[in-house]
This record gives sequence, structure tokens and C-alpha cells, in this order.
Amino acid sequence: MVRIIYNLLLILTFPAAMFYYAWRVFLSEKARDSWRGNFGALPKLALRPKGKKLIWIHAVSVGEFVASLPLQDELKRLIPGVSIFITTVTRTGNEIAHKSAKSAEGIGYLPLDYPFILNRAFNRLMPDALILMEAEIWPNLLEAAKQRGMPVVLANGRITDKATHRGRGWRWLVGWAFSNIDHCCMQTELDAERIRALGARPEAVHVFGNTKFDQEGSELTEAAVRALRADLGLSDGEQAFVAGSTNPGEDEPILTAFRRMRDGSRSLRLIIAPRQIERAEEIQVLAEKQGLKCARRSVEGSFGGADVLVLDTFGELARVYAVGDITFVGGTLVPKGGHSLIQPILQGKPVFFGPHTFKTRDVAKMSLASGVGFEVKDARDLADQGSKLLSNPARRAEIDAACRALVAENQGASERCAELIAGLLAETESA
Repeated sequence: MVRIIYNLLLILTFPAAMFYYAWRVFLSEKARDSWRGNFGALPKLALRPKGKKLIWIHAVSVGEFVASLPLQDELKRLIPGVSIFITTVTRTGNEIAHKSAKSAEGIGYLPLDYPFILNRAFNRLMPDALILMEAEIWPNLLEAAKQRGMPVVLANGRITDKATHRGRGWRWLVGWAFSNIDHCCMQTELDAERIRALGARPEAVHVFGNTKFDQEGSELTEAAVRALRADLGLSDGEQAFVAGSTNPGEDEPILTAFRRMRDGSRSLRLIIAPRQIERAEEIQVLAEKQGLKCARRSVEGSFGGADVLVLDTFGELARVYAVGDITFVGGTLVPKGGHSLIQPILQGKPVFFGPHTFKTRDVAKMSLASGVGFEVKDARDLADQGSKLLSNPARRAEIDAACRALVAENQGASERCAELIAGLLAETESA
């Protein structure tokens, strides 16, 4: 009955949805690259050699895709010859996937959640398992996978405060969706409790940890850091403040805090990486209004004597954190919920963030408890705390060691999840 009601709602809203979609394709061009995949035109991987396993991993955007990378590595290690197909929802996520998923069989966009579209997609792919990253729940997608008898796993699962609140109002729908998931591999016990409360089967829920901690080899060597500093135009003795994934409303406080910190360290430079790289020119204008010289990575390539470098390129931020003496992660001074706090921690860096961390609450708590994370309320607070760390190399060395310990304590989620998936595929093959 739930399936009938949900699909009836989809049918009733279909004309409005198609009108909106046409606008996205032809006017805004936001769906210019994705529309074929959205309507089920995925690669014809069903024509692959007999016996060759294919795992479909769906990661909505950049953060979820990054979380899938160590899981992909473990799946390749445990299942010889396995192929992986990646889908995303956002264009940014898709572009990052094309640059980073070197071992993937293919990369596309998620089909719309209509049965006739999904049937086309599944017939073209014929995957052996479906893996959803973090919080992606599409009822008809899950139903279609289970009808075909393939294992379905939610990996690196998390349930935010907002999702919990919304889920209670739609429990009749999410309960049906969760019933089609074989295993929910959650990041924390709180996430596990929440997904059980929303209707997931208790025996299907496991606490495996956060796969983002498993990005082995992501910490740059000293030689790699020196090379990157030179490429960015940072000379010996210059300090760097790296502010990553900033959102509208955060750039001005970051620039203000930077100017305050420069009063005590004239050699300080700022690298600011907006979450939406199309805002690079806007940030350049803001910097120049504050009397700062600004360069752009995509134009000038490096500082070249500027005070601020806007990192308006894809896929560089995780590495660039390594050149920072202090770092900041955006989406936290404004109520976005926060972006990846783990990336600077993996590079051994102190990480500052604002009070809005509801999407990254557990990592924020861990970073605060271990002394590598610092919550700030505004530009003045950031400048005051940042200045103290910039003038204290011994404290930064202690934080580097604490970061390494924190990462070591939380690794292993990718291996546990991959072992579970490999076991399910083996069971399916022997059945």
C-alpha cells in the first residue's frame, strides 16, 4: 500500500516535475550534463563478461564520494576483478568523481526515482549489489534493487537532526524504504539509534565508524608539502591560514579574522576555498574591499605577491590543508551544518569551526575532546584563538601528534563494511 501511495504521488506531481526539469536543462543549464543519466541512460555494463561482478555505489555529492574512496579500495582488495560504477546527484560531485575514481568502471548521474526510469537503468547496468553512501534514501531505487535479488547496503550511514525530524513525519514512507536495505552500516551509536527509530530492522543495523578516517596515505610527506608550497607561491618562513568549503556569509568573517591575525604575523597568507567555486570572483571583490591583494588559483595559479589566494579549482582542497599552519572548515559559521572536518585532521592540522556542526557533530566532538578542534563564534574569536596557535609552534606540534592518534583510533570502518559486502555477494553467488 505504501508503494502504491508513493508512486501515485509521483504520478500526480509528474507534469510539474518535468516542467521544473526542463527549466533546469534548457534555461538554467544546471541539468545539462545529467539529464541522460537522470532518465536512466546509464552505460550498458550488462554486456560485461559473464561472472564479472559489478557494484553500484551512489554518493550524492563531494562529501559522500570522498567517503566512498577507501571503501572502493577495500572492495577492490577483497573481491578480485570487481567493477565499480559511481553515480552522484550534483555536478560538483560528478566532476570530483571523474578526477578521483580512477578504478571505477564508469561514472554517471542517479536516475530519477520513477519505476519506468529505474527499470531502464537497472537493465542497462545489471549490478550485483547496490551501495548507498551516508544518507541517500530513494524508495523506488531500493525497491527495484531488492526485486532483482541483489544485496543493498547503506554505508557510512548518518542521520542528521533535520533528517530525524523530517523522518518522523514520513515514517510510513522511510520505514518501507529501510525495509529494502539489508544492512545499515552507521557511523555512530546515535546514528544507529536514530535509524532504528525511523523503521530500520534492528538486526540490520551495525556501528562501523566513519570511512573518511580510512584515507590511508592522504597525509602528505614533508617533500610533498614543500613542493605544494612552492607551487602555491608560499616562500620559506611564510605561514598559511587555509579556510576550506566556505559558504556565503562566511567569507567576510574569514577575511576580517585574517586581517586581525596579520597584525601579529605579517608573513601570514590566506588560502580560501569556497564551497561553490563560481563565487571566486565575488570573494576576490570582498578581499579587495578590505584592502587585500587577491589572486585566483584558476587564473594566476599562485599567490604571486598577493595576500589571499582563492582556491577555485576542483579536488585540491584536501591536499592544500597540508600547507596550513591553522585551518578553518566552512558551513559552520552559518547554519549549513558543516563540511569535512576530517580532511585537515588527516593532515595533522588544528581545525577551527563555528557553532553550526549538526552534520558533522560526532567528528566535531571528537576533535574538541582530543584538543585538535576549536569552536569559534565569530571573526574576533577566530582571530584571537588563531593568533595564539600561530605564535606557538610547540602547541601545533602537539596537535599534529594528537591528530595522528585520533585518526589511528578511528580507522577500520571501510574494511568492516567491505567485508560485509563481500560476504553478501558470496552468499548470493552460492544461493
